[in-house]
Amino acid sequence: MEHEEPRLAEALTEERAWEAEGITVLTASVTLPQLAGSGGRVKRFNRYYRRFCRAYFTYCKQILLPEAADSCRAAMSVSAPWEAARAELRFRVTRHTGGLLSIVCDARETISGLPPFLIRRSEVWETASGLPLPLEEFFPPHTRCKKQLLRVAREETQRRVALGAAYRDNWRAMLRRALDVRNYYLEDSGLCFFYPLCAVAGAKEGIVTFTMPYDAEFGPFPPPEEGPLTEDQFSISSM
Repeated sequence: MEHEEPRLAEALTEERAWEAEGITVLTASVTLPQLAGSGGRVKRFNRYYRRFCRAYFTYCKQILLPEAADSCRAAMSVSAPWEAARAELRFRVTRHTGGLLSIVCDARETISGLPPFLIRRSEVWETASGLPLPLEEFFPPHTRCKKQLLRVAREETQRRVALGAAYRDNWRAMLRRALDVRNYYLEDSGLCFFYPLCAVAGAKEGIVTFTMPYDAEFGPFPPPEEGPLTEDQFSISSM
């Protein structure tokens, strides 16, 4: 029924493979969340991730497949070691409490001869409506949220650089240019926001992420407390 709290169901799992000149050059696997039950909110949530799955396979075919085929041909031309390219899209639940469900999805790409690549996206869902929440919902009205995030990012980056982190020379400008307020999720420790790989730091630093502790007065507001995630829900979150 609509008034019941939606539950995580068995994950959506699919695999694909593509060939070039009779050789399998790329395989891709997807594991994404789904909710149990019926009703509009459940259907919206499940439809969103089914579309995400289809879009990711389209991306693999149009973008990764040509690169994987080129990698295979280049290796064969010089009899070099080679392995089929691999793309994996996985999700994890970072917080599920108080009618909120926070999900992070990571897509990892490995193509022979190219550096590994990681793409991240995230959503924070209000389970009562089955709709994602904008960042502004976690701050007082009229808060300049982007300015708040930039302040935290700049202060923390200065500290990290002083400790030897490999950030770009123009990191101050890139923190502003590359900031997307949709790239956030919730954890027990606070509201986390992140930058695309290599946007502000070298690849060895991974996905650059910052955490703002919860603040009931100034934001980010803490999610309402509820019971912890069940064992079944942990088991179907996949990374």
